[in-house]
Amino acid sequence: MRAVVLSRNSVIEFLNENFINTWVSNFELERTPNKEAYMAVRREHGFKPFDRMHPLAQGIMKGWKKRSPSDSLILSTDLELMGRQPVNDLIGSHMIRDYLTFLQESLDGKLPGFGEDTSEPEPLNSDTVLSSLKTILNDVRTSQEILNIFRTPEPGYQDYTVIEIDATTFENGGVLTIDISVGHAEAAGSFDLFAGDSKLPTEGVPDGALASAWGIPPGGTERITYPFDRGQSFQFGATGDWFSKKGSTNAFLATISVKPNQKPESRKVSPTLPEQSAEGVMNTFVEAFKNLDAETILPMLTGDARETFEGDFSDVPEDMRAQISEMLSSVKILSSGYVGDEFHFRLRVPGSHPPELSVKMRKVKGSWFIYDVK
Repeated sequence: MRAVVLSRNSVIEFLNENFINTWVSNFELERTPNKEAYMAVRREHGFKPFDRMHPLAQGIMKGWKKRSPSDSLILSTDLELMGRQPVNDLIGSHMIRDYLTFLQESLDGKLPGFGEDTSEPEPLNSDTVLSSLKTILNDVRTSQEILNIFRTPEPGYQDYTVIEIDATTFENGGVLTIDISVGHAEAAGSFDLFAGDSKLPTEGVPDGALASAWGIPPGGTERITYPFDRGQSFQFGATGDWFSKKGSTNAFLATISVKPNQKPESRKVSPTLPEQSAEGVMNTFVEAFKNLDAETILPMLTGDARETFEGDFSDVPEDMRAQISEMLSSVKILSSGYVGDEFHFRLRVPGSHPPELSVKMRKVKGSWFIYDVK
């Protein structure tokens, strides 16, 4: 950026006239597990971490593009994401022109830079802004975290930030759980769960909600649970509490998960162990994790677990690699065992946040693979 678009005075002048310019390191926001380990080392030396629940941090994290080392992000004065320009996508002989176009389109509310891997905000064309996100849960991915912002409407009205939840693959139903954490800004939050085909209310008490959690104060937590007997979709709405100041905002973190009902037919006997047992895969993973051995770990992963670790090890600065490896050398297996046809184990990772790591494995074509690490 400094050597290309920011080397032109006209670009710098445009930025200074129209924006408040700042930057935040991906390490400070602990974007991936290894960055979390890096920050854990820094905290041990007295470093104060960035508040990831702050609305500004939420806006930045919402705009991240997978595997992008750096993103230019435009946020409104209400901290709504208005535009994104990944640095690796800024190529060719017209970089300066394209960057200025990106800046101008952001100011014009055209939301440049949003693709399939990020949730696109609704156009900023009214007083009520309805942001829509979607999470798809299934028997492999039974949990997902969503970090977003809600806004406080005037008393008696609703201004929902909506998360669409697709749980249709759970044919026998299950229990939907939503763990809610509200950020530390001034607004309290109210949250309602609706059926997927419901028309969400814009005013009055949401009597049609399946479950609710109202008046969660800044820094507070709450849980919503809802049992369902067949696969279905839901809408989860977040809005400011009526007793908060109109227009005030706050961030919220929703951890959405489904515990499936057991199938009615009798459970099958555990299959024959493959060439390498589940315990063997676990031990191999632990040793590779201690040594930051990406070549060994990545072939053992599938789905979201692979996305979590892919490209992670190469991002660790050389001056921190030895410290992180020394810290990881103390990793211990806290528990392990079979859960149905799966194998789960928990690790104690000194210095990390949280201090425990949960790992889940299942068989794919007769071999054990890790599909979930959190």
